[in-house]
Amino acid sequence: MPDPEQPDTALLTEWLATTAPPSSQAPQHNPAAVVRAVLDRLATDDTAELPHRVIYAAVIQLMAARTELDRLELELMRAASEHGNSWSWIAEAFGHRSKQAAHARAAALHRRLEHRTLDEEEPR
Repeated sequence: MPDPEQPDTALLTEWLATTAPPSSQAPQHNPAAVVRAVLDRLATDDTAELPHRVIYAAVIQLMAARTELDRLELELMRAASEHGNSWSWIAEAFGHRSKQAAHARAAALHRRLEHRTLDEEEPR
């Protein structure tokens, strides 16, 4: 039965169940794992059809995974700073050229996440 809270996950889980051997089970709480399961299925089953609705649902799951990774990156940067690490060190740890670049990345993540949150709150 589709989950009204996660219609895209439900659609992909249903598609995976109908194209998979009975013993396979799709991950349901990890958007990146759901997308990986779809891609793995396509790689191992040349006869599997890929309807547009599955592609759209996978794209939505991919966006959810990217949002979660952005949120985790920003939280880790903030936690590192709050626990006494300099922004120069944070920049080095995250692969940025300077503390200014690390600050800019954190600001960009904050804006992106704020924008995504506002988009999610708008009625469709």
